Amino acid sequence: MDKKLEPMDLRSFIDKDSRFRRAEAILTNQWESLLLNDSWGVSMMTQADITFAKNLAAAHVIKPEVDLTTFSGVQHFILSHQARLSSNVVNALKEPFL
Repeated sequence: MDKKLEPMDLRSFIDKDSRFRRAEAILTNQWESLLLNDSWGVSMMTQADITFAKNLAAAHVIKPEVDLTTFSGVQHFILSHQARLSSNVVNALKEPFL
């Protein structure tokens, strides 16, 4: 069953705002390209970015190129982006599998 987006997430999706573009960049594995094309100020992925990305993937509005639903997918994501992830975000990503 598809998860429905919450109103704030739906608004970001419709507006394609910076919040959406950050989450989309995570799911499409385009984070570095996003940083090169725009000056975002914050180059680290936040827990909010990850949560929104997971919500978008669960609602099937973006086909993800990264797998944040399996342990091996999360491990690969962490290894690929460790310079952009704080220890708190890494812990939150691993938490469902502990």
